[in-house]
Amino acid sequence: MLDRVAESFGQKCYEVPVGFKYIPAKMMETNAVIGGESSGGLTVRGHIPGKDGIYTTSLLIEMIAVLGKKLSQILSDIKEIYGDLTMEERDYPLSEQKRDRIYQRLLMDKLIPKLPFEIEKISYLDGCKIYFRNGGWVITRFSGTEPLLRIFCEIPNAEDAKLICETYETFLSL
Repeated sequence: MLDRVAESFGQKCYEVPVGFKYIPAKMMETNAVIGGESSGGLTVRGHIPGKDGIYTTSLLIEMIAVLGKKLSQILSDIKEIYGDLTMEERDYPLSEQKRDRIYQRLLMDKLIPKLPFEIEKISYLDGCKIYFRNGGWVITRFSGTEPLLRIFCEIPNAEDAKLICETYETFLSL
């Protein structure tokens, strides 16, 4: 969804590995306006190159005040313009042996399961992220802080997101 919003404003979304430390560096390299992560960390060009929840909250409050709309209505407006995507997130605890087996399969051998959508491209920037032609994607990556494998899928239909995660569960014997 962020790609769609950025494109409509003549901007480009950039992806970096997980970890907020990578965001300010990419922003400086590309002169990006805003940078953030899924856990809510956000920074804005011209402000400090780190997370600032108070500043972020004040920007959100300003948006609500300027638009004169509830946050729920703003979200509804965004979905009306850019479409709606659903997110499925799953975590799987891993033994060291299982982690090594999955690492070999996904990142060294670069094997992927048979998926129900046409693939546009695959990125190995941080795990294995598959982009579908329908605008959806799925990423399988190892947590950097816990012995977990994470699977995230963003796609227009919730049932499709579940199917893709279940396909990976079977493929990786989770």
